[in-house]
Amino acid sequence: MKKRLSLLLACTLCLCFFTGCGDIEIGSAPTPAPLPVSETETPAAEEIKGGGVSVITLTGSSAEVSGGGVSIDGSVVTIASPGEYSVSGNLNNGCIVVNTGEVKGDVSLTLDNCSITCLDGPAIRVEQAKNFDLILGDGTENRLVSGTAESTPVTKLEGAALFSEDDLDILGGGSLEISGYLNNGITCKDDLDIMGGTLTVTAVNNGIKGSESVEITGGAISVTAGNDGIKSTSAKKEGKGYVQISDGTITVDAVGDGISAETTMEITGGAISVTTTGDRELISSKGLKANGALTISGGELTLASEDHAIHSTSDLTVSGGTISALSHAGKGLSSHATLTVSGGKIDLKSGDDGVAALSALAISDGEITVFAGADGLKAGNKETASGTIDISGGTITVNAYGDAIDAKTSAAISGGSFVGTGTSKQPQGFVGGTQRSVLFSFPGAAESVAQIRDEAGTVIGEIASSFAYTYAIYSAPDLASGSFRLVRGTLEATAAAN
Repeated sequence: MKKRLSLLLACTLCLCFFTGCGDIEIGSAPTPAPLPVSETETPAAEEIKGGGVSVITLTGSSAEVSGGGVSIDGSVVTIASPGEYSVSGNLNNGCIVVNTGEVKGDVSLTLDNCSITCLDGPAIRVEQAKNFDLILGDGTENRLVSGTAESTPVTKLEGAALFSEDDLDILGGGSLEISGYLNNGITCKDDLDIMGGTLTVTAVNNGIKGSESVEITGGAISVTAGNDGIKSTSAKKEGKGYVQISDGTITVDAVGDGISAETTMEITGGAISVTTTGDRELISSKGLKANGALTISGGELTLASEDHAIHSTSDLTVSGGTISALSHAGKGLSSHATLTVSGGKIDLKSGDDGVAALSALAISDGEITVFAGADGLKAGNKETASGTIDISGGTITVNAYGDAIDAKTSAAISGGSFVGTGTSKQPQGFVGGTQRSVLFSFPGAAESVAQIRDEAGTVIGEIASSFAYTYAIYSAPDLASGSFRLVRGTLEATAAAN
């Protein structure tokens, strides 16, 4: 049972204390200018009144209301009954509180060119409602601000510019600028769904936080955060703690993790761009992170991170979509269990391993290009008892400063094409599987191309590398048995297919 706040407290306080976190400060953002208050009622407002919707007009230091379900005490506007509401105008230092009390019903609030600033807490605070719909009126521009650019970030005050104890849905065709100078930009203690609208969120701590889940099915979302960009945090309820993205345009610039799920993450569509800038020795600064299974079956992902670009503490599966990822100091794709690629186009550049799984790495399809500062494809490590690489399809190109492939127990290929280079003194090749491969010891130069020729001198393939290398691996479905030569200028190496 959620804590029930009295109507008197909701009407007299803008300051509300919760358990919160975050004392990381980012560069100050400009304080939003008030929006002009329309002198005449818009046709949209007339239509709302006719439909029985209560219309709230903010007047700077207070408000006026036409309709029921609303009480006003100075700069605190309280919605106390389920129903539909509309708000316009400016509130310089106040808030809208939603608390339906024992009658826990749905509340819908349409923002119609409004600007709300609360210096001490949330601009909109939902304390009690079955479900809260925040509708961005078509063509409108709206702002919610907690604190000011000069505010000191807090640890015990929730401080999100938009805060909800219950389910929160954001939709509509308008825009909403959110500035969380005290803590987070958006915080929802239950399920957060973003279905539409243009959201611009700036926060000193987390940008968008849905404790039990975050679902994004549309809209244009831009987040700048001093900690994590978009995240879920609670796995107390079975099946909760997930992040799902199926559509929308999402841009995240975060010091911490870009998009983080307490349990599972599923991406089926959308255009997602993530940049993380934190010191990975001090803070987790991954592009996408899930503490459960992470699956990608669609969408266009562009990631640039200090830490791992895509990381799962469980299984990681890619079956579609386009991924372009840069990890300055971490891994490209990283799984603490099984990593499976069965489709999609993946382009990775990483300071550490390119594609790495602690248990098993299985590739059956897809187009994969890896430039790795350590190993290219890796399964297992010094602490694990086993680790296997199994390739049965796809087109794979690997340039690695370490090993092109590194499997704790075995690496096998039965389909697809593979071209890889590395610098290990004891290179590992493919053993097992149904498809032949050939491993050359060769002093390859950076930005060079060497030709693979069969015994008759016919060119059957090429080895191209951005890095200098000491060996190369080649495998293709039509690779025959016999001896092959790798040739670049006067340099030549010979090896037999296994």
